[in-house]
Amino acid sequence: MDRMSVLSDDLILKILSFVPSKDAVTTTLLSKRWSDLWKHVPKLWYTDPHKDTEHWRASRFVDKFLLLHNKAPVLETLHVSVSRNCPPTDIETWVRIAVSRGLRNLQFHQNRPCDAPIRLPRSLYTCESLVTLRLHHAIIVDVPLKICFPSLKLLVLIAVDFSSDEIFLRLLSGCTVLQKLAMVICSYGNVKKSFTIAVPSLESLLIMDSKSGSQVPGDDVGIVVNAPSLKLLNIANRFQWVCSLVHLPKLVIANIKLRVGNPTKLLGCLTSARHLSLCLKKPQMDSYPIGVFTQLVSLKLCACSSDWLCLILRQTPKLRVLRFQLQVILIPCLQNINERCFSSTGEVQTQWERPSSVPKCLISSLETVEWIDYKGTEAEKKVLMYLLENSRKLKKMAIRPLKSTILEDRYKMLQEVSSMERISSKCRLWFT
Repeated sequence: MDRMSVLSDDLILKILSFVPSKDAVTTTLLSKRWSDLWKHVPKLWYTDPHKDTEHWRASRFVDKFLLLHNKAPVLETLHVSVSRNCPPTDIETWVRIAVSRGLRNLQFHQNRPCDAPIRLPRSLYTCESLVTLRLHHAIIVDVPLKICFPSLKLLVLIAVDFSSDEIFLRLLSGCTVLQKLAMVICSYGNVKKSFTIAVPSLESLLIMDSKSGSQVPGDDVGIVVNAPSLKLLNIANRFQWVCSLVHLPKLVIANIKLRVGNPTKLLGCLTSARHLSLCLKKPQMDSYPIGVFTQLVSLKLCACSSDWLCLILRQTPKLRVLRFQLQVILIPCLQNINERCFSSTGEVQTQWERPSSVPKCLISSLETVEWIDYKGTEAEKKVLMYLLENSRKLKKMAIRPLKSTILEDRYKMLQEVSSMERISSKCRLWFT
């Protein structure tokens, strides 16, 4: 008896649930025992072969799968990736059938931007069982007045255009228990004015521009975020569209990356955050937010001015961990919002002015400092000396020179840093 024969049906079904549906169906060739097992797998996962001449085969496979898939009590997941030549009527039919089968997870992906609008079946917009909805490259039209997703907790919209801003607002208002929202904005052609993300239950929000976006929004385009339950916020943009935050009292983690624009409207409501990552191309000095970051314990700062470092240290009385880089050009990290986004161009401003008073965090709380892409300029050395001379609770000072720094210069930097006076007897120097 071969090893496959001793596997239980439950284990085989679990294995089949991790492979594309087309591969799951081909397992019927293995033995009679496998002939009907694929019909019990509660998911349809299909990827179009991308060849226009074979599209009809793709459509027929999905049609036949849905017709014969009658053993599983529900179809929990529908994951379809198709070419731009897939008829919208096919998509509408597939989704309608899946909704009638108790659909919980829907992921629809068009491999390239498509000019043809997608008319999702009206039954989808009142689907009580749907928990996650992911749409990639779609133009949404013909949405019913009543939208109700009583179970939807995750909504992902990547390069999705709505025929009007009002449709987008209606969609969000129907998500009464939504916890996570991710938006990658690729085109601003259909966005005519500011619109609001107002979801009381929302806990996680990601908004970013797509690298492939060709249109630049006008000055009247903007996003307003009003999410009183929000705990995690990620924003990364290349354009100067306005994003303002209204009320975020429960915010814990914020990652902000701005290539251009004034960050005032973003930063003013981040004072409740405990962990902040702030990356700014060329922040204006008058853009510094009014308010004290009373809860902030961890800060990642990527800015073009050492003055910004001084300003923000004054407003973070409980800061324990500081990771920063001075004078950089921001490169948005669109593949992973938590990736490093530092580049090594530019020089720190030539002048360094010592603060008139020592920030409270240096006296009572700062324990770890990490300096990324340290170049050893005179201005940088003055900043470093100030931190070492005044950080009384400091335990770790990590210096990471530019990768392009030659070995001789690295050794010189190490000698200079090692000779600097440290007020904290517990401070250990890390030079990598």
